[in-house]
Amino acid sequence: MTQPLASIEAVQNILDPLFPGLMGVRLLVLEPERVVAELLVRPELCTTGGILHGGASMAFADTLGAVGTFINM
Repeated sequence: MTQPLASIEAVQNILDPLFPGLMGVRLLVLEPERVVAELLVRPELCTTGGILHGGASMAFADTLGAVGTFINM
């Protein structure tokens, strides 16, 4: 298994006061070739019918891509 380049706690602390933290993104795995996170689907992130808003889905994906890039720089 590859060692992470930054700790999950350190990167989570960067995200928490920003938009990803506001959305509730929580990092679970942080490796050079793999970033895993969770996002609780809650009403304020949804559109009608309780479906996760597309913008929230894209922001979640964008955040994981950015984290992957950050830890590999």
